This record gives sequence, structure tokens and C-alpha cells, in this order.
Amino acid sequence: MLTKIKELKNSEAELWVELDEEDLKHYLKKTGEKLSEVVQVDGFRSGKIPFDVLRKNIGDQKILEEALEFAVTDSLANALRKEKLEVISSSDLKVTENTPTQVKYSIKLLLFPEVKLGEYKGLEVSKKEVSVEEKEIEETMTKILESRMVFKEFEGPAQNGHHLEVDFEVSDAGKLIDGGKSENHPLILGKGGFIPGFEDNLIGLKKGETKNFSLKSPDDYYQKTIAGKVLDFKVTVKSIKTGTIPDLNIEFFKTLGNFQSSEDLKNSIRSALKTEKEQKEKDRLRLEILDRVDKKSEMSIPPKLIEEQLEAMVANFDDNLHQQGMELSLYLAQVKKTRDDLKKNWYKQAESQIRRGLIMREIGKRESVKISEQEAQEATDSLVARYLTSAPDKQGPDIEKIKQRAGDALLHEKIFEFLEKVNLKN
Repeated sequence: MLTKIKELKNSEAELWVELDEEDLKHYLKKTGEKLSEVVQVDGFRSGKIPFDVLRKNIGDQKILEEALEFAVTDSLANALRKEKLEVISSSDLKVTENTPTQVKYSIKLLLFPEVKLGEYKGLEVSKKEVSVEEKEIEETMTKILESRMVFKEFEGPAQNGHHLEVDFEVSDAGKLIDGGKSENHPLILGKGGFIPGFEDNLIGLKKGETKNFSLKSPDDYYQKTIAGKVLDFKVTVKSIKTGTIPDLNIEFFKTLGNFQSSEDLKNSIRSALKTEKEQKEKDRLRLEILDRVDKKSEMSIPPKLIEEQLEAMVANFDDNLHQQGMELSLYLAQVKKTRDDLKKNWYKQAESQIRRGLIMREIGKRESVKISEQEAQEATDSLVARYLTSAPDKQGPDIEKIKQRAGDALLHEKIFEFLEKVNLKN
């Protein structure tokens, strides 16, 4: 096998690989052995099918296609090791020659850029102690009670505190504004979730009644297209309900779990809130360490890597919208933005995420932080179990992707633990 590498700008490179007749014989033999293990032929055991029998059963073309794919995949991995290349991604694979005696191909590579690390040890970062106040516990208790309210239809005029469902239309100079129409929209009178004055106009209305009114939108309203404008509203009350908070008794506690009293519930809330705060403090601490290392580090991030990160961020945003029953194209139309606008707004965030990732990777290399195969498998099994529990009816998970994700998360956790150990102020 012959290889040649040409470095391009922005951490890109082009690799040429040439396989001779001996290389191809090796890959053809290995391909035959692999196919012999998966192809079923009467009279032969798996893995014991002669090559000539394979040819008669699946044809030369199939064997050659499999052999070429295997040759390119395996030789590329060997070439990267030979050239000591650390690759982020690859593209534009071109097979320029494919004969029984020679195969030549080229491929473009995006390489990890050089990272000149700033000091990442002895930063003397202080960890803040966390505590839970009684007020926070009471607020959480109130939210739990409100989430389990018992609702009852109310036939009288709506008052503050009532739970309503309304249909509404909002117009500007006779034209419906973007997102200005909704049906069966839930609201609690008095909560102030709409433009000031909106909920005041609903007080006294009964189920089935419609009211038309106008309001001036605040000059500093978050939706800039209607800020400071006089808007026309048409609202129909579809339902009015009163909510009754359940009594704090043993029956109620049993609906929440194995609690015997309000004190048991409060202790559980206190523990959960403290755990949540401790996690937030850990995240803050880790981010502070990375930011301080980042400020003293130097690297040149390839534009292609930033573009890939931005595409991933847009795809993730799109997935989140789908989970809420929305489409990205409709969302962009409503906010009057394009995909490119999103990328422009997220550029610095994407760049920062990449820098931190590269810093973590470099620290892991320098400190020889690794995970064992057993650790990776245990993390994978845990992720798969969580996936199957949360989505039992979905198609089976991609084990290789999950294994990669679990391994990356575990490696990052080990690197963070190292950084905490060498940077926390005693």
C-alpha cells in the first residue's frame, strides 16, 4: 500500500491511497472469509464455504463490490495510522482506478487543529456551598398542590383565579398578526400571561360570551413587530373552571409516593432541591475552569468544523420543535428569520462549544485519560436501558451510536473530575 498526503488550508488535507495486486488478493480472500460466515449454502457449514462455491451462489460482482468496500475501509484506517493523522471527518471519496491489479482512491479529510493549551492546573477555583431555604420548599409544595388541582365547571362570571379556555384573534389595522389566532387556549385569570389589560377585559364574562376590545401593546414588548401598536382583540370564552387544591392528608401523600406526612414530603423535596443545586454548582465550576483555560489557549478553528457544529445545532433545534408539534419552516416564518439567521446568531456559541471540546480533548491526551472497554460497555448498557424504558414502542436503538455517545460522555466526565482535582481551592 502506497500513501501520499497533501495538506490544504484550514486544517484540511487530501489523502491518496494506492493498493497493488498483493493488497487486493489479501482483501479478496478476507472478503470471501467474511461472506462465508453469513451466506447460507446447503451442504456447507457457516465459515466453511469454498470460494468457488461462493462465486456460484452470489456471483463475482457481489464479491467484488464487497471486496472493494472492505479494501477502501480497511486501507483507509491503516493509512491514517501510518500517516499519524487525527481526523474529525472525511468527505469526497473518489475511486480513480479499479482493476484486478490496482485500486487507487483519494479522500478529503478534516483534521483536528493544533491546540496550544493555557495553564490548566492549579487555577485555585472556589466551590460554593449550596443550601435550601424553607421558602423554596414551600414554593415547591405549592406547585405540587397546584399541579394536582381538582377542576370543576363554573357557570358564573369569570373572576381572578379562574381557569379559562378561550378562542382569540388579534388584529393590527384589520389584519391578523402572525401567531394571532388560537383556539381552546388555556389561561389563569390574574396570572398576567398576556398583554397588560387583556385579562382584565375577560373578568365578568360567562361561558359562551364573546367580547371585542382594543389594547395598546407596550413599547418594549418582546414581539417587536407589534410593540407600541393598538391591537384589536376578539375573545370567546369556551370554558370556565374553578380549581380546588387537595388536602394535605395521608391519601394525598400516597398519590405522590411512599410518604406518611407533610414532613416526609418536605424532606424529599429538600433533598431533591439540594441535589439539583449541587449539580448546577458543579456545572458552573466546570465551566469556570474551562473558560479560564480557554482564555489562555490558542487554536485556529476550521470554518468547516464551525459549519458542521451549526448544522448540528439547527438539526437539534428542529428535533425539539418536532417534539412540541411544530415545524422549523413554520417557526422561521413566524419569527421572520432564515436558517442562515439562526446560524449567524449561534455562531459565537458554536465556536465556544468547539473550543471547549478541543481543549477537553487535548487535556485528555496530555494526561492519558482513558476509559476501559468494560466501562464503555456498562455506560452503553445503561443508556440503552434508559432508551428502551422511555421509548419501548420505537424502533431499536443504534447501538454503535449509543456506544460512541456513552463513551464520549464517560471520557468527558473523567477529564472533568481530573480538572476539579487539580484546580479546586482547598
